[in-house]
Amino acid sequence: MIPVSLYGIDSQMCERFYVELSSLVSGSEEDLNYSNAIFSIEADSLMQNLEVADRWSGRDIIEWSEEIAIEIEMSIRASNYPEVSMLEHLLTLENMDAVRISQWLHFYSRIYPIYSEDACKTLTKMGLDTPFKPYDMASYGLYVTRLEGLKIHSPYWGLPEIGLPRSRLLQLGLERFN
Repeated sequence: MIPVSLYGIDSQMCERFYVELSSLVSGSEEDLNYSNAIFSIEADSLMQNLEVADRWSGRDIIEWSEEIAIEIEMSIRASNYPEVSMLEHLLTLENMDAVRISQWLHFYSRIYPIYSEDACKTLTKMGLDTPFKPYDMASYGLYVTRLEGLKIHSPYWGLPEIGLPRSRLLQLGLERFN
């Protein structure tokens, strides 16, 4: 049974995606920059973990005021996968967009996918209109829902077991799928 979030998907293209996914993400576990970053995350030091995500993505590290840091930390800790609406107000901060927030969430939880324009384009080609709007949390929320649907719908052999989070495998696979 296909999840509601995937209604309208080109089923043949989706099945081909699952068949090709292992080869699409082959070698991804050898990305030492990503692996070192994701496995350096510590549960009790959220703001330091966000700096790990920012360094990994090549973003400037921002020295947040204590008030803003507390707001960021409370928002991230209060978010419940796959929900992202509680993070909408973070977009009002300077140098903030949904891509950065998605990277923070991914490194913090390993469940949330990293928001990717190329992955959104592939989902749209597959029949699932998934706009990439970095300053709109609802668009990121739709993206999260689509990837969760792909996880749920995946055949038992569809997601390779290579030690990376499934959200990362799907994101990379979508970016590389033609």
